[in-house]
Amino acid sequence: MKNPIQMIKQCIEKEEPYFVLRGQDICALPAIEAYFKAVSQKVKDPYFIEEIEEIMKDFRAYREEEERTKIPD
Repeated sequence: MKNPIQMIKQCIEKEEPYFVLRGQDICALPAIEAYFKAVSQKVKDPYFIEEIEEIMKDFRAYREEEERTKIPD
């Protein structure tokens, strides 16, 4: 999986917008699920699809373990 800190640094250098979701964000999992659906329909690279699926699983697991999701900061 790519290093998110490095990706953000690259975005800042290029003045490219970026978006960050946290496990505690109650809206994060539905957003990732929608993104996964779009990726599954439009992306041909199975490795990328698998990466997004793993991220989605991590967010689901976090939600099940923590129960402290809240409105985003």
